[in-house]
Amino acid sequence: MSELRVDIWSDVVCPWCAIGKRRFEDALARFAHRDEVDVVWRAFELDPSAPAVQRDDNATRLARKYGRTREQAVAP
Repeated sequence: MSELRVDIWSDVVCPWCAIGKRRFEDALARFAHRDEVDVVWRAFELDPSAPAVQRDDNATRLARKYGRTREQAVAP
């Protein structure tokens, strides 16, 4: 039986969730009591209104989402 349970809610398409997952796994691997930690991964959908199939490229989608022009979205 684990001493500690960690529930992690994550969206599989979220890049920040992927970064957090990797950092958590790296930290857990270095943790002396990692065998006493029970990790439960749970699904979370950040944007339930997002279409299942994306029809626009990322720049067009981001421009529309943030009220910018496509040129502003691709500008450095």
